[in-house]
Amino acid sequence: MQLPVVLWCLWVFALGLMVGSFINVLVARLPFEKSIVWPSSRCFACYTKIRLTDNLPILGYLRLRGRCRACGAAFSARYLWVEVGTGVAFLALFLAEVVFNRFNLPGVSISGDGLPTARALGLFAYHLVLVSALIAAAVVDYEHRIIPAEITYTALAVGIAGGAFLPWPWPHPAEAAGAIPAGDPWILLSHVGKVAVGAQPWPFWGPLFDSAPAGSWQLGLLNAVLGALAGSLVVRAIKWLFETGLGREALGLGDADLLMTAGAFLGWQIAVLALFVGAFAALVLKLLQAFLGGSDAPQSAPGGTPISGPAQPRELPFGPGLAIGVVVTWFAWPWLGPRVQFPFFDATVMAVLVGVMAVGVLAAALVLRRPVEEPVATATK
Repeated sequence: MQLPVVLWCLWVFALGLMVGSFINVLVARLPFEKSIVWPSSRCFACYTKIRLTDNLPILGYLRLRGRCRACGAAFSARYLWVEVGTGVAFLALFLAEVVFNRFNLPGVSISGDGLPTARALGLFAYHLVLVSALIAAAVVDYEHRIIPAEITYTALAVGIAGGAFLPWPWPHPAEAAGAIPAGDPWILLSHVGKVAVGAQPWPFWGPLFDSAPAGSWQLGLLNAVLGALAGSLVVRAIKWLFETGLGREALGLGDADLLMTAGAFLGWQIAVLALFVGAFAALVLKLLQAFLGGSDAPQSAPGGTPISGPAQPRELPFGPGLAIGVVVTWFAWPWLGPRVQFPFFDATVMAVLVGVMAVGVLAAALVLRRPVEEPVATATK
């Protein structure tokens, strides 16, 4: 690997550490409706301002051994792991999308002198917003069982605006849409695998409409808006079906907002499939939690300061699993896309699948429904 590429990797990792530090601020303050810019970072036990050198990602935590310099109160290890995890996530995205060009996008690569091309940097920066939002939402949801709208709606605005500037099949030329003859149904098996994967992996429908041709801002905007709507509606529909069958609350509107954001960046097809991949990921996380003995909720005060006392058991929130589902579906799309192309471009087949799935979800919820326990009456004199 060329030296400039190594330097870029180090810079991207450092950027991830800084963003991870900012995500820690969001986690500590947004659930309590506190400002993220004022006051400056301070210990939530003694309210002493944290020095700039003590606030450096990773180094500050390790230097103080995870404790406040003034009062010795312990800081949550979450601060360290979020910084490290965000740095690794940024580096992994850079390696996959720019260095190794996972999606085989033209012009999205390292140039001959070892520097990323302008296209590569633009696409990488666009997707960094999505990755940052997924991490922030997952961590807040895990710790506080809430996904703040400030995270999802800010990223949503970037996703929709970016979609208009990066319309499918960009960075492929618009002529790439001609791999499928005009007027042919995209559901035909002879056309499977011919839909080019771009910054917006797929268009919202095929064949394309005359009012939204390939490479136009109209198509990019429609892709982003319809992806956001589909992401939100599919969670809300599943939520309603589960609550109807279970007779109690299931999922949350924050999950709908998170998938809405992912749909704006990645399109409705990935958003829909990511919900079910995320459900499987959430199940795996729950099993790991039970296996590792971490079924209790982390107890913390505003800012992440641990609270003494017994932990309260709770269910694992869906946000972390959903975030994993989005990333897995997104990066599996070059392999997964051709295998699901058949139903995604035919209204009749899609309607039948939606109906069958809705009945299945409702039936599963009814099977899992627990009878309401009536309070035991006690005799009185």
